Amino acid sequence: MTFKNSLCIVSLLLMSAYVSAQVNKDDNHRLRVGLAAVSSDTIYRQGDRQNKAFPAFDYEYRDFYFQAGDVGYKILDGPLWQWDAGLNVDLSGDVDRGDSALFENLPELHYPLNAFTTFGAMTDYGLFELRYDHEINNKHNGHILSASYTAFFKLKDWRFYPKLSQRRYSAEYVDYFYGVPSGFADPNLPAYRGEQSDVTELSVTILKNITPKWYWVSSLQSQWFNDEISDSPLVDDDQRLSLFVGVLYELF
Repeated sequence: MTFKNSLCIVSLLLMSAYVSAQVNKDDNHRLRVGLAAVSSDTIYRQGDRQNKAFPAFDYEYRDFYFQAGDVGYKILDGPLWQWDAGLNVDLSGDVDRGDSALFENLPELHYPLNAFTTFGAMTDYGLFELRYDHEINNKHNGHILSASYTAFFKLKDWRFYPKLSQRRYSAEYVDYFYGVPSGFADPNLPAYRGEQSDVTELSVTILKNITPKWYWVSSLQSQWFNDEISDSPLVDDDQRLSLFVGVLYELF
């Protein structure tokens, strides 16, 4: 996982700040900047655990926003129903295959660009969301379908956002990141064609206001991969654990 891959964890963080901001929309602009660090396992064979520090920010202007790789527009933003659409740099796959030396001869991977739409319901019990991403820059022509539920509870000055997600990756996506083309196969790395696969994610994000403008945040996320991914000859684990910590400052 490279610098950009680590930003996928930031989306979880910024989602929590976004949820907390729903009660106050008087300002047209909202900009947060900060510093963060992430430590993440890899599921690739002989891949290295990644420890990265990086800047993070998100920006909102009326119904437009930039958050963790998403450039979107809020088509519907009511007290209950929410509907967004936009473009997204897909950071869910590891284009470096865990920096493993075993896969240096495989074709180079690149970050896909997706068009996405998200439909959500903000209820008294939490946020329910459905999201569809489709790749549009001819990397794999696949898609991701996601369903998630985010709860919220508060303990004194601490805010907690547990989240459960189920993602369905298309065969094209799985083959791009975890497949082995027949022309690159050898006795130690057999050919493998990816199939549609489900991934389950469970996480909790914790947010605390240090001051009215400064936020301390942390997130712990675990992902479980189905056999269609874990059976790949590139992979030697079916679970990935990531830890994120950081601080954010709200400029306006």
